[in-house]
Amino acid sequence: MRRFPTAAAIFVFSLVMIVIGGYLYIPGEYARLMRVTKLTKARSEIYTHLLIRYDKPPIYEEEYRMQDVEGISTFEYRIRGYNGKQITISAPPAAMYDVSFFYGRIDQDGIWQLMNQPPRGDTSVHYTLYVKQVVDFKQGDRTITFTDPKFWATTAGRQYTIDLSKQQPADLLKLQGTALADPHYQMVVDDFRNFGPASFRAKIAAARASYFAKK
Repeated sequence: MRRFPTAAAIFVFSLVMIVIGGYLYIPGEYARLMRVTKLTKARSEIYTHLLIRYDKPPIYEEEYRMQDVEGISTFEYRIRGYNGKQITISAPPAAMYDVSFFYGRIDQDGIWQLMNQPPRGDTSVHYTLYVKQVVDFKQGDRTITFTDPKFWATTAGRQYTIDLSKQQPADLLKLQGTALADPHYQMVVDDFRNFGPASFRAKIAAARASYFAKK
């Protein structure tokens, strides 16, 4: 009686299962590995900037710059006077969370929703905001200009819409309108003003005070 080669059959069966399993499993695992590899190569960058320019002495302009690239943060404050005097306060690059936390704050306070505004309120001080983010191979940036954030936050007025397609337009004396005031202008500016550790803010306060000191 001829015996069936059990050991050989098990070996062949195992080999077939390995080939089938590899055919079904490896492509999915390879794709997952490629996705993970791609994510590890995705850059993470944050840039924020506030420039304040004054029409009247003694300060000509102030500038806040913060950035975080791949977890390495740095930030800087610069002030320049009409007399040519300039002071720069900067923090060296370091692995810290100050800028990423700050970005989370201004994002929450609506920096991406702010719009350019015409000169209103105190028009002698001009604000320029800039923000840029790079994440997951995508990026976005925008620049916003306006004057007097307190005006835009509290007393910006109202906007009225009249629909001329209606046979009987609304009574102009009874129009309610939509409030244009948006507190986020002041909130974002305050975020910049309040940024950084106490030592950084103290040096900024001392630098600003030096421009108003009597000779």
